[in-house]
Amino acid sequence: MAGRPALAFGAASVLVLITFTCCGLSAHAKASGSQPAGGYVTRCGGGKIFLKASEMRTFVLHNRIRRRHHLRPFCLNPKLERAARAHSRAMIRRDFFAHGDVGRRLHRFGYRWSRCAENIAWGQKSLGSPHNIMRSWMHSPPHRQNILDSYLHEVGVGTSSGTYKNHHHVTMYTVDFGTRSPRR
Repeated sequence: MAGRPALAFGAASVLVLITFTCCGLSAHAKASGSQPAGGYVTRCGGGKIFLKASEMRTFVLHNRIRRRHHLRPFCLNPKLERAARAHSRAMIRRDFFAHGDVGRRLHRFGYRWSRCAENIAWGQKSLGSPHNIMRSWMHSPPHRQNILDSYLHEVGVGTSSGTYKNHHHVTMYTVDFGTRSPRR
């Protein structure tokens, strides 16, 4: 189910959001100045994965919100992480903004889901900060629903920055949510 895009315009800045749903751990970032650093996060099932600063901050904010709502925090799934990063990168490189076939894309990255969802957004300049993206998602019922869905346990967060549709200094966000299907 795709939600309508939410638009917010500021002085030479843009923020756009879209959500998608398909059915069938915590991290801490050190701040240097006002921008948190990237770092390693524990993956679902153990091991570590490196997140860029914008990905780390987005992941931390998701789990902070879930804890406030007495929900289990997300763990970071490397397959969802690769899918989310690839989608954000593709949207910047190929100048498009859409979900496409999320379930199929996640399968291509080896993630076998029983439930999945995706939030995408892009923002220009300060509207593209993780804080502003999360605030916008939480004020959008379909995006909020994905973040607070107690049946979704794993997440991948991907960001990519560049030029999109002649807007410079854009950060593109993809968050893929999932619950793995039981092994057969």
